[in-house]
Amino acid sequence: MVRIFTLACPKCNKRFEVHYEELRHKKIKLHCPYCDNWFLQTESKDIDDRW
Repeated sequence: MVRIFTLACPKCNKRFEVHYEELRHKKIKLHCPYCDNWFLQTESKDIDDRW
């Protein structure tokens, strides 16, 4: 089972899923598939990374 985390885009506030093992706690910009915004995880208002 692949672990994922969800977060909200700081621009449009829509939530989307990201692969946990590959991207969580890394300092790279994520891309919102809804509004084309690039942002760091720390900029997200809501992150849910529970199992």
